[in-house]
Amino acid sequence: MRQRLYLKERYSALTSYMSAIIAIIGGIQLIPLLLLPFYPAEIIHAPAFLMAGLPLLILGALGWQYFKPDEHISVTLEEGFVVVVIIWVLAILSGALPIMLINELNFTQAIFESTSGWTTTGLSVVDVTTTPKLLLFFRSVIQLAGGAGLAILALSTIVGPIGSSLSVAEGRSDQLAPHVRESLQIVVRLYLTYILLGIIGLALAGMSLFDAVNHTFAAVSTGGFSTRPESIGYWDSPTIEAITIVLMFVGTINFLVAYTALKGKWRALMRHGEIRLMGLMIPLVSILLFSVVTVGLYPTLSKSIRVTVFETISAISTTGFSTVSYTDWSEFGWFMLIILMKMLIE
Repeated sequence: MRQRLYLKERYSALTSYMSAIIAIIGGIQLIPLLLLPFYPAEIIHAPAFLMAGLPLLILGALGWQYFKPDEHISVTLEEGFVVVVIIWVLAILSGALPIMLINELNFTQAIFESTSGWTTTGLSVVDVTTTPKLLLFFRSVIQLAGGAGLAILALSTIVGPIGSSLSVAEGRSDQLAPHVRESLQIVVRLYLTYILLGIIGLALAGMSLFDAVNHTFAAVSTGGFSTRPESIGYWDSPTIEAITIVLMFVGTINFLVAYTALKGKWRALMRHGEIRLMGLMIPLVSILLFSVVTVGLYPTLSKSIRVTVFETISAISTTGFSTVSYTDWSEFGWFMLIILMKMLIE
């Protein structure tokens, strides 16, 4: 009897915590509806987002309230893994629904696009030239949510003690402060700062506000979804490229490194392995690519340098933005970019 009561308590707690995350995912998938006042003609697409997000939001909220334990119950790392796998599957499946309904893609294509978005992979089967604004924004939103791990981090604010187990289960073990909730607040402030400055910077540099928001989300999350077939190359702007480089870089470094820099602990920052590796590889690969691939390939020397630096940082951050087509590049250039992308993943 005692064992049954114990198991009932554990399963109820896990169901409650999982329901809270599901509700958050549902809310995230309703965010594109906030654009309707600016694009009223796209109200015809609202049902697709409501069908994807509203059931998750309602069921998640009900499950959270119904199964909520009287006291916080810590979740083990193994249980955290189970929760994370289930919510990622639900996020991908529900995220595929508006993509499938609005763009009339088949199930496999929609799942591919949703998976690419939530995991910030950045591969796409969507024709952005014909895709409605709401769906383009939706792709950027799920990339930002997936890149930031907001579904897991947001749960930490609700249930406190389980936050660290879920964060570790999702591969985020950095601790910025002694308590999970305090660490979360720091992470949210950092992300909001990145996003706000990125949007303002890109808008002032020549992007429309819509493009600035989408590309900031995609750069900070290192996901790389773009609203243009030519990606960042559409604008051919040194200023936009420079701002995007900064956003990709801050989106790549972990929160602990960023927080160390903000605290002014430069010696500790320079000793960090991630910073030292990137500080070595970025100039080294840039010199190689410039010498072997891009020099003489573009009309001016400055254009060759811009392309080299941008593509190097885009690759090492695994963002995937581009300013040029790679069809004119040699196999050596392709190989170096692949190595850079693989290196950071490892």
